[in-house]
Amino acid sequence: MRVPPPALALLCILAVVLFRWALPGLTFSFSGQIFASIFFVVFGIVIALIAIRRFYQADTTVLPNEMDRSSALVTGGIFKISRNPMYLGMAAVITGVGVGLGTWATLPILGLFIFWITEKQIKPEERALVGIFGSAFEDYKNKVRRWI
Repeated sequence: MRVPPPALALLCILAVVLFRWALPGLTFSFSGQIFASIFFVVFGIVIALIAIRRFYQADTTVLPNEMDRSSALVTGGIFKISRNPMYLGMAAVITGVGVGLGTWATLPILGLFIFWITEKQIKPEERALVGIFGSAFEDYKNKVRRWI
C-alpha cells in the first residue's frame, strides 16, 4: 500500500505532536525558536507551492501516482536546486513543527520520512521518468541533487 506523500507528511506531524505530549522530557528551547519554526513552515509551504506551480505551467501532472501522464520534464526554476522540492517542502514543514514544539523526537521522525519518501516514492518515480524521458532525465539527474 502506497501512502500519498502529503498524507505521510501529516502523519509525521501528528507523530511529532504525539511524541511531544508523550515524552515531555525530550524537549529543547532556544531564543528565537518560534521564528525558526515559522521560517521552516513558511519556507516549506512556499517551495512546495512554487514547484506545483511550475508543474501546472508545464501542463504536466503533479500527482505521483500518475507518472504515466507526465508530459514534460520540469527542470527550471526551483527544480535547478532540487529534483524534489515538493518533498523537500514537506520535510521543512515537519522540521518547523518539531522546532516549534521543541521536541527531539522530530529527528528520527524526519529521518524516517526522508527514508520512506526516498525509497518508496522518489526512486520509483525516477525509474518511471527514465522510461518516459530517457537520457534527458538522466542528464538532469546528473546535474541536480535529489534533495538539496
